[in-house]
Amino acid sequence: MAPGANDAIPRGGNKSWTTRSITVGLFGSDEKLEIPCMVHTKISELKQMLAGKTGVSEGNLEIYCKQGAYMTRVTDAHEVRAKLLVKGITSFSRQKKVYAHPHVIGGAGQGGLRMAIAFVQRKMFDIVVFERRERLGGNSWLEWANPQSKVQTELGTYHLNWSEKSEVPKGMPVWPSRDELLTHFEEVTDREGIRPYLRFKTEIMSVNIKEDKSTNELEFNFTLQDKATQQESNFQGASFLHFPGNLTNPRRETYQGEELFEGSINYGMFSEVNYENVTNNTVAIVGFGAFAVENIRTSCEYQAKKIYLLCRRKNLAMPRLISWEINSSVYPLSGAMVMRHMQKAYDMIGDDPWDYYAVQASADRQNVTIMQKSRFGIGDVYFLSRYFGACEVIVGSVKRLSPNTIHMDSGMKIEGVTAILKLLGFDPEWSVDKLMQLKEMKGFWINGDHRRCHFSELPEMNAQRFGGTSYSPGICQVSSWFTWFLNYPDDFKNMMSTGGVPALLGMQRPPGAMIPTHKPDVAKNVPGHVIDAKLGATMFMMLGAMLPAPLAEYEANEAPHKRQKQWATHSLKEVIEAASAEWYKYCDMFKKHGYEKPIPKYLYTLEEVNAMVAEGDMDGDIQIAKQQARAK
Repeated sequence: MAPGANDAIPRGGNKSWTTRSITVGLFGSDEKLEIPCMVHTKISELKQMLAGKTGVSEGNLEIYCKQGAYMTRVTDAHEVRAKLLVKGITSFSRQKKVYAHPHVIGGAGQGGLRMAIAFVQRKMFDIVVFERRERLGGNSWLEWANPQSKVQTELGTYHLNWSEKSEVPKGMPVWPSRDELLTHFEEVTDREGIRPYLRFKTEIMSVNIKEDKSTNELEFNFTLQDKATQQESNFQGASFLHFPGNLTNPRRETYQGEELFEGSINYGMFSEVNYENVTNNTVAIVGFGAFAVENIRTSCEYQAKKIYLLCRRKNLAMPRLISWEINSSVYPLSGAMVMRHMQKAYDMIGDDPWDYYAVQASADRQNVTIMQKSRFGIGDVYFLSRYFGACEVIVGSVKRLSPNTIHMDSGMKIEGVTAILKLLGFDPEWSVDKLMQLKEMKGFWINGDHRRCHFSELPEMNAQRFGGTSYSPGICQVSSWFTWFLNYPDDFKNMMSTGGVPALLGMQRPPGAMIPTHKPDVAKNVPGHVIDAKLGATMFMMLGAMLPAPLAEYEANEAPHKRQKQWATHSLKEVIEAASAEWYKYCDMFKKHGYEKPIPKYLYTLEEVNAMVAEGDMDGDIQIAKQQARAK
């Protein structure tokens, strides 16, 4: 609003608050731009606006006006004229940066494939994806999963079509198997046209990064190895976007007396287990992460007679429909709401989830933080197997083994065990930091460089609100950010400078101080690229608030996309029908094994879940209203 007549006159004299429209043209072009502004608007402000619109640095812009028969350059301190010409840009449209070499993507798992799709959908075709294996799929599905593995989070939120530019997958189960999911990856790869950019059996051995001081450009010189011939070659790239995943280094442990056990001892992953060994037998699963919960399901599929789950402490597992609810939410659900909605599953097995180590709650249980070393193991069969007594959770550590017997550190003996499946989690992989020459992560960029990007699923849980249980939405979002900032690096520089304070003010906060960072911690065995759930959530929140206006506008239009994708893949009715059919299938299986408890009804009805969704929406609306009231 313009100052009133009695307002103090700013130093330097009166300003005119009259609005007008100016015309800005381009040298050598008929293109013109009409810009509304104030009479007192300065050339420096015009440059700032043009830089924001076009992505060209302000320092590259020169503004001219016509004086008589000549064109005169106008300095930044002058006020704008009615007609001006600008030099330094070729169009008022955003000017994308042109690179001399291809963008290099490391890995053809879901992350690398999603990144390649983001490039191609944005008409950025100068890319190459290096994959050391002979097929796509990544560590999770080619190394650690077995033919019996299934997606724990429902298909609606775990697939390659998770973007506004792709149709949702149809004709697939709600919870597809490993092979069904890999087939989906192959089909989408062909449909999106990214197969020509894939180079299989090619491993990135090292990358030499040099800076050209004259242009401030980086040169990425890759050393590649052909896995078939072992021959090495060189390749030059413009950037390096790496998606190695966090499931790369399975933790291993050998128990005293393994040679005496007289049964099978395996790691419950990478197709090492012959699950026919558990049929009609007793199996012990060591560990309580998502892979352990998945192995309970697989053992039930192979009709194991008894399952012991051995763990140091009990983790929260999650019913299928609560995962669906979280992944369908428009607003992240509060931890208290998630706990309440899971309650009936825990009531069925006689557990109080509020007593679990992961749950920190206020006295009235309205404010809840869930901090857990493992992500939720998702599956209804976990609760059913415990209800019938087919699965028994024993808290403690394995001390030693003897013939078909496990001796726990508590002194307890578990006898008659014919198979042990170890699922002990994963250790971090330091070679990723070395390959990327990582000193610190600034957001999801190595060393604050827009040309070195990394994203992996965030391990562990530490949150008060939950907006997803799946990798797909996160990788879709960051792939959009990565491509944008490769196209418009000045936007990245501006974002990275957010929060800086000039030295002349006598303060020490450096540029980029608001960008969350993460450095390697050797003492704690945490590489720099491994970002935990709490810091990762902070990164998404802070970076989302600092995006350049055009990208922020694009992100805002994506707000309803999450629910639309989830509901369009399978309706809630279809999800409940599939979950219910699986539920009663396992009930019949437990009955055949002689478990006498009555068959329980499926946990959630269509009406109950609709009411839960409505509750989440209402809570979200209330939280938004509170934020808006505080902002006034």
